[in-house]
Amino acid sequence: FFGPQSSLQAKPLVILIGIDGFRADYLSRGHAPNLQALANQGMHAQGLVPVFPTVTFPNHLSLVTGVHPGRHGIVNNSMRDPQREQRFQLGASDVIRDPFWWTDATPIWISLKQQGKRSATLFWPGSDVRIQGLYPDDWLPYQHGMPHQQRIDQLLGWLDRPDEVRADFATLYFSDVDSMGHARGPDSEEVNQAIAKVDASIGALLTGLKRIGLLERTSFVIVADHGMRFVPMVNTIEAQSLTEGFKKAQWQWYGATAGFDLNGEDETSVLSQLEKTPNVRCWPKSRLPTRFALNAHRRAPDVICLTAPGYSIGASRFRPGPLGQHGFDPEDEQMHGLFIASGYRIGKAKLGLVNVLDVYPLLCALSGIKPGPHQGSAVIVEAGLLAKLP
Repeated sequence: FFGPQSSLQAKPLVILIGIDGFRADYLSRGHAPNLQALANQGMHAQGLVPVFPTVTFPNHLSLVTGVHPGRHGIVNNSMRDPQREQRFQLGASDVIRDPFWWTDATPIWISLKQQGKRSATLFWPGSDVRIQGLYPDDWLPYQHGMPHQQRIDQLLGWLDRPDEVRADFATLYFSDVDSMGHARGPDSEEVNQAIAKVDASIGALLTGLKRIGLLERTSFVIVADHGMRFVPMVNTIEAQSLTEGFKKAQWQWYGATAGFDLNGEDETSVLSQLEKTPNVRCWPKSRLPTRFALNAHRRAPDVICLTAPGYSIGASRFRPGPLGQHGFDPEDEQMHGLFIASGYRIGKAKLGLVNVLDVYPLLCALSGIKPGPHQGSAVIVEAGLLAKLP
């Protein structure tokens, strides 16, 4: 360690903390004193409205690019591309790390590097991929099982350096709240324990930043990619029953947002059958509601379905999805995630609903870089809370 530097001399630092599946109302449960203190001292939104579909990879990339999945190309956690034989899906690390999937947009850590600044990512979807020929300055391949304390120690080790070789921007990611929400449901005691565990780790990060002299110069942006909703197992709708009689139709996505390829089946006939099914609404991807902004991306299946809250489409009723699920309409309040911005150069404010796309302009402003083309608004930046920026 190089030892603490004077907080007046240290260059500013921005840390983006992603807490997967942390529903906006979880904060009020009383299990997160560190997060609550940061919220009280800074900006706290009523909720962070995700992009469609309300799942992990699309929203994480929208947070750091400011564009919809229909533009950045990561349209789901699982997808196929007509230009590739291998399927993109969680766990297929070799496929996920192929730059081919990530070429349509520029994450903030790449923009930082292109503009002469540095980044350290631990972890974030796409941060372990060579995008436009570049990696973050400090990064590791994603390690789901890495303990919290090891993550904190690793990040602090990267940050405990002289300014000229230390990151201007960093990320930290925790999956525990999402994992417990899926396994036990959002109202479970296990989710409360996961909230407390993540909060304690954020407390350890604050202590470590103070030790190395960076706390007073650090801006924190804390986000969740989506919320979580309880889905009774009996509310699983069998995918094959929806396309019964259309044998060539092939399902690509399952869950609250599901979809299939027609493979030559008549679109009008299939959609006519689907209209008779309760608790499901389906569209050809070219006629998706404009607000979903997925349009006709080649990686989206031909027909996309969205279930009513509390229902889910599964491969089989005998293999229902998890007890807690996301993927529902972004306007569903239980899909809204946590948003807190606190620390250096951030004032106090209570905000209403803000959109995932609005986070990117904030990150760029705090990091002192010119943003790339994006679809976010300046609603957070223009809240008058960045007046202290140089």
